[in-house]
Amino acid sequence: MSCYCDGERPKIYSASRRIARKAHRCDECCRTIQPGERYEYVFGVWDRPEQFRTCQHCLALRNYTRDNVPCLCWMHSNMINDCIETLREYAHELPGLLFRGYRLQIAITGRKQNNRNAA
Repeated sequence: MSCYCDGERPKIYSASRRIARKAHRCDECCRTIQPGERYEYVFGVWDRPEQFRTCQHCLALRNYTRDNVPCLCWMHSNMINDCIETLREYAHELPGLLFRGYRLQIAITGRKQNNRNAA
C-alpha cells in the first residue's frame, strides 16, 4: 500500500533531536519543554522559514501512530489531531489501536494541565 499525503511539502526540511538548554514551548501541546528534556527541533521552509519544537510526549504519540498504521499524514502544530484521526481510520483493523492512542493523548493533556497548574 502506498502512502499519499496532499499537504504542501517544504522546500527545505531538517529535523534533529536535542536536549533543551533553556525552556521552550512544544508547538503541538503548548507545554513547556524544561531544560534537560529531550525534544525534536525542526527547521523548514514552506512559504517562509519556520521552526518547530516537539516534546517527547507528543513524539511518543506520533511514533506510536507511525509504527502501527500504513500511512500517517500530519502537519506541524496539528500533529496530535492528525494522529488521533489516523488511528480512528484504522481502528477497525487492530483492536486496541485507538485505545492506546487515546491513552497517549490523555497523558499529553494531563501533562499540559499539570504544567499550567505549576505556573
